[in-house]
Amino acid sequence: MERRLYDLSYLTDLMRVREFTHILTLPITYLVNMAKRKIIGICHLCGLNRELTFEHVPPKAAFNNKPVIPLDFDVAFKLRPEERPAGPIQQRGMGKYTLCAECNNNTGLWYGSSFADWCYEGMSILQRSGGKPALYHTSYSYPLRVIKQIATMFFTACGEKFASLNEELVRFVLNRRVTGLSPKYRFYTYYNLEGRLRFSNIVGLIDIEKGKTSIMSEITFPPFGYVMSLDSTPHDNQLVEISYFSQYGYNELVSISRRFPVLPTHMPSPGDYRPYDPTLQTDSRH
Repeated sequence: MERRLYDLSYLTDLMRVREFTHILTLPITYLVNMAKRKIIGICHLCGLNRELTFEHVPPKAAFNNKPVIPLDFDVAFKLRPEERPAGPIQQRGMGKYTLCAECNNNTGLWYGSSFADWCYEGMSILQRSGGKPALYHTSYSYPLRVIKQIATMFFTACGEKFASLNEELVRFVLNRRVTGLSPKYRFYTYYNLEGRLRFSNIVGLIDIEKGKTSIMSEITFPPFGYVMSLDSTPHDNQLVEISYFSQYGYNELVSISRRFPVLPTHMPSPGDYRPYDPTLQTDSRH
């Protein structure tokens, strides 16, 4: 698929430093060799203790090549939706040192380019529709490669212990020919153009009125947001499930009809898609 240059001037949030919220509840242990500046730790995919490399989430080719400001959840929670955060700038884009070179190189080679094409097509749809796609848009993609790249991204977001607890998902990612997933793992997507970037670990959300609990992780980076749920479904029924992407073969290029909602992420909490409102945030300073 040919990748074109798009005029993104109307997406002002994409043209300046963006902040992303990361929620860390599982420990990440590593040692830094100051002489050689190596980061040694547990690879989030293969589980081996190795030198770690920087994993762009999403891949660098999928618009993730601009500076971001990492924020802990408690800091982001105190910010109003329109408030510009302060903090150290991560120049290389959103991501972390989580994968060994072998896992990083293999997943990038197997899935990265097809995923970037998927993102370019998504951005093209948003641009052509003025950010309000109302119709089904059909384009060709490699669905298995796309969902495997999405799963790879969640391994980076969910901490070093996630792999040891989810060996089926590890096999799914590290063997490019494997198809199909247990119903335990469900993946959803939506378009995103405004709000804060999201990069969350596994969290539990409780809907008291419905008596429903969702166990999920979320990654948001325009033009898409992604939700992975575990043994549950998300509270918001606007999300479009793409778990069926796992049923295609590695070399199957198929026509995919897209009609995803455009959801904002002004609040740092995963699963919160309320529209912009200056009074949304609960400010502990008052």
